Amino acid sequence: MNYSFTQPGKKTFLRKVSRIWWGYILLTLFIFTGFVAILKVQGHYMQKNAETASQMQKILLEEIKGFQEQLIVEQEKVQFTEYITHQNMLLKESVENLFDLIPEQITLNKIQMEQYQLILYGTTPSKQIYTFLLEVPLRSIFHQSRADFYMLPNGWYNFVSVSKLEETEQ
Repeated sequence: MNYSFTQPGKKTFLRKVSRIWWGYILLTLFIFTGFVAILKVQGHYMQKNAETASQMQKILLEEIKGFQEQLIVEQEKVQFTEYITHQNMLLKESVENLFDLIPEQITLNKIQMEQYQLILYGTTPSKQIYTFLLEVPLRSIFHQSRADFYMLPNGWYNFVSVSKLEETEQ
């Protein structure tokens, strides 16, 4: 006996609309899974890049430290060169001033110049010429000045003059 006027239709577990929804759900899950996989791969590469950058940073910092040490050494060389140049200029001026100080009547045979001492070896016609023309300027420059004379057969004198400055700490 039939209680319905229509023929019963086949009932499927998934209807057409349900199949579409299930398809969208599976597609969404596939997209999310792909997105998560891409993020994990990118995270892995970013971590590798960060490690590489960290190692490179350490290497570069060591190079910078080496360059800074080299720079310090070079700066010390430059300062030493400037000091030597300055000392040479002072020495040159001192020698020029010394030669300007020597009168024409006195002949110098040898000069020894040290930091705090000047030794002159030379010849003079008389002790008075040496005393008035050379000893007075030397005494005005140096703290202590003395001369020893040796008579030559021709009447002139050989002299050794030692002039000293007081050593001062700088």
